[in-house]
Amino acid sequence: MATALTLPPCSSMARPHQQRHHLSMRSRLGLNAANFFLAEIGGVVAPFLSKYLIECGWSDGSVGMAIALGGLGVFLMQAPAGFLVDRIRRRRTLLAVASLMVGLCFGLLPLLPASWKCLDPLLFLAGMGRSFFTPLLGALALGLAGHAGLNCLVGTAQSYDHAGNLASAVVAISLLAWLPVTSIFYAVAVVSVLAAASAFVIRADEVDEELACGGRQKGRPATGFLTLLRDRRVAILFAAVALFHLANAPVMPLVGTYIARLGGTNTQVACVVLTAQAVMVPVAWLAGRFGERWGRKPVLALGFAVLPLRIVLYSLTDSPWMLVALQTLDGIGAGIYGVVIVAICADLTRGTGRFNALQGLIATALSAGGVIGPALAGFVVQYLGFAAAFYLFAAVAAVAALVFVLFMPETCQRSAISQPIADH
Repeated sequence: MATALTLPPCSSMARPHQQRHHLSMRSRLGLNAANFFLAEIGGVVAPFLSKYLIECGWSDGSVGMAIALGGLGVFLMQAPAGFLVDRIRRRRTLLAVASLMVGLCFGLLPLLPASWKCLDPLLFLAGMGRSFFTPLLGALALGLAGHAGLNCLVGTAQSYDHAGNLASAVVAISLLAWLPVTSIFYAVAVVSVLAAASAFVIRADEVDEELACGGRQKGRPATGFLTLLRDRRVAILFAAVALFHLANAPVMPLVGTYIARLGGTNTQVACVVLTAQAVMVPVAWLAGRFGERWGRKPVLALGFAVLPLRIVLYSLTDSPWMLVALQTLDGIGAGIYGVVIVAICADLTRGTGRFNALQGLIATALSAGGVIGPALAGFVVQYLGFAAAFYLFAAVAAVAALVFVLFMPETCQRSAISQPIADH
C-alpha cells in the first residue's frame, strides 16, 4: 500500500473529477448553518443539566444516572444510526426530524415534573436523536461534494461546528445573567428549529443520495458489514481511535478539576473549554485543505502525536493559566480529528455503500473510550494523584499514535480518486 510520501497531492489527483456539478452557495450555507446550530444544542445543555437537576433536589447519584442515560442513548444508537443513514434517502428530512426530537426533549424538561420517571426517558431519547447528527452531516457533505471535495467541505463545516460551541457559551452566559437555568433548555428548543430549517436550505437537487452512502457500482448491492469489518485498515483505525479517545476523553475534566484543586477561578475553568474550541475553528479549516494536499495520514498523524505531548505537559506545571494555555494543543488534535476522520471513512468505503455505517462504528469506538476513560481517571486520581493519571493517559495516547503511524496506510490513493465514482 502506497504511503503519503509516494503520492502526489490528493487535490491534484482529484481535480479531473472534483466537481460532479456546481455546488451553490445556498447549499454550503445550509450545511454550515446546520453544523453551527447542532453544535449549539450540545454545547449549551451539557454544563447546566447537572445544575438544574441538583436544584430540583436530585441526589448526586440520580444526577449521574440521568446524564449517563443520555450518553447511553448516544452509545447504543450510533452504529444503528449509521446503517439507517445508509439506507434512508431523505437525509435532509431525517436531520430535521432528529434535531426537532432533541429540541423537544430538552424543551419539555422544565415543563414536566422533576421525577426520574419523566426526565430520564427524555434524556435517553435526546441521546438517541443526537446519535444521528454526525452520520447525517457527513452523508450530506459527501453527497454534495463527492469524495474529491469532501475533506475541504468538512473542514469548513467543522469550523462552523466549533464556532457553534463558542456561541453556545456566549448564549448561556447572556441568558443566565437575566433568567433562570431553565432558559437554557428553551433556548435549545429554539435552536433545534433553526437547525432543522438549515437542513432544508441545502438544495435537494445538489445532494447525490446514492453517493452520500459511499456510492455503489450500478446494480451492485451494498457491501456486507462483516466484509467491512474484515478490512484490516478498518480494524487498525477502530483500535487507534478507541485508544485515542480513551486517553483524550478524561483529560479536559481532569484539567478542570486540577485547576479547581490549585485554587483557580471559575473563569479559568471555563477557559479550558473556550480556549480549545477557539483554536479548533481555524485548525479544522486548515485540516480540510491540507488533508487534500498532503493526504489523510500525515495530517491525522499530527493530531494523534499532539495528544501525548499535551498530556505530559499538564503534569509539569501547577499554574492554572499555564494549564489553560496548554488547551491550545487540544484544539489542534481535536480540530484535525473531526475533519480527517470523515474523509478516511469515505476513502475506506468508496463504492461499498457503507460510508455511514463505518462512521457509526468509529463513533462507537469514540464513545467507548469516552465511557471507560473518565471512570478509570477517577480511580487513578483518587489513589495515585493527578500526575499518575496524566502519565497513564499520555502512555495510552502514545500507543494510539504508534498504532496509527506504524500500521495505518494512506487511504487517499491515486487509483481511488482518479477514476469516476459511479454513473451520475
